[in-house]
Amino acid sequence: MTFFRVVLLIFTFFMPVYTGHAGIKLKIDDDRYMEVFLMGQIWGVYSTDLSIPGENSLKKRVDGYIRRGRFGFRGRLTEDISYKIWFAYDNVGKDSYNPADVARGSIKNEGSYSKIELWDAFFTWYIDRQLANITFGYFRPQIGRENITSGFAVLSFEKGLPNFYVRRHIIGKPDSDSGFSSTNGRIYLINWGGLLNREGWSLNWNAGIGDNQNYTDASNWSPFFSFRTVFSFGQPELKRYSLGYTQTFFGRRKGVSLGLNYAYQGEGVEKTLSGQPKFSNNRMFGMDILGSYRNIEIVGEYDILRRKWSDGRRYTDRVWEVKIGYSIQLQNGRVIQPSFSYSRFKPDSNGNSIFGRKKNVWWDAGINYYINGQKAKITLHYASGKVYNYINPETADTGTVKSSYIGIGFQFKI
Repeated sequence: MTFFRVVLLIFTFFMPVYTGHAGIKLKIDDDRYMEVFLMGQIWGVYSTDLSIPGENSLKKRVDGYIRRGRFGFRGRLTEDISYKIWFAYDNVGKDSYNPADVARGSIKNEGSYSKIELWDAFFTWYIDRQLANITFGYFRPQIGRENITSGFAVLSFEKGLPNFYVRRHIIGKPDSDSGFSSTNGRIYLINWGGLLNREGWSLNWNAGIGDNQNYTDASNWSPFFSFRTVFSFGQPELKRYSLGYTQTFFGRRKGVSLGLNYAYQGEGVEKTLSGQPKFSNNRMFGMDILGSYRNIEIVGEYDILRRKWSDGRRYTDRVWEVKIGYSIQLQNGRVIQPSFSYSRFKPDSNGNSIFGRKKNVWWDAGINYYINGQKAKITLHYASGKVYNYINPETADTGTVKSSYIGIGFQFKI
């Protein structure tokens, strides 16, 4: 009964927050406005299985916490320049050994993050709405569908493994004293993007160059490059150029989108590993698909992560996922969506990867109940993950990590 009491407490406390209306909008003149918005995901997870080599006193647990919290401002400076500046407060109240984190490979975590930090701060200049949209500031490089899709718009309870492994490899992990969240996937970037929508097909592209502060020190620096192009058949994925994406269209789209991704950085330093080893190049190749036909959504992604260390060692890791969802329209306008997700991460067998030889397998099955689209959503899922070849850094015990959990969450956007 403890689990359901915690869930009831969470829902009772946060339900009144959602109003169903847009954020507060301040109109300055005909061209300029500013909108204030608030978003959140409140989760309760109950571990049905939690096993970590070298940890003999672990207990099944209920963990209630704010998984994602956002607030910020967006609007227009002029008719052709928009902006978005928002802040995050994630994992507030989260326990150490959180089962959702353990299942995706984050095992010895620090529990509640408890910081308010800058999440995105960027401006977009729409020089030409089709051919030349220039975005600059602090935001995600446009690579990898799971990486660039908001956690508020995915089919699964938590984001799939490509999100976490792609970010950690190609973007890196900030210094503990940097003030930024661990592997939030953001860097300082200038991005050129475009969108051509034609009858029966569309083409979307993004090309960025940036300064990846996570892999830079006084004697090591190289520019970061990112490229992504998406060709869509049938109805377009995007009706207008945007850096916002979704994995469900509630039966309103019949189309297929095929994406190709590439990212590259030359010399850099891995500051979070012992000895701070240097590398001579760091790359990511990927492909993804988003298929929508009536009420069915299919998402797939496959990524190759490669690095050459300065001492000549190399590694090639691979991560992939597949997701499927089916939207059932109710008479009251709400939607019930069963979904299933499966992800795998396989490191190079030579042990040169930043992830060592740890192999990660994760799956998720559940129900998403959309009260008002993505503005108000309840999720109930069962998820399970294993991490093979794990070495406990404190006890040196080796073996397989296992984590399974029931998760229930409430999402709101104001």
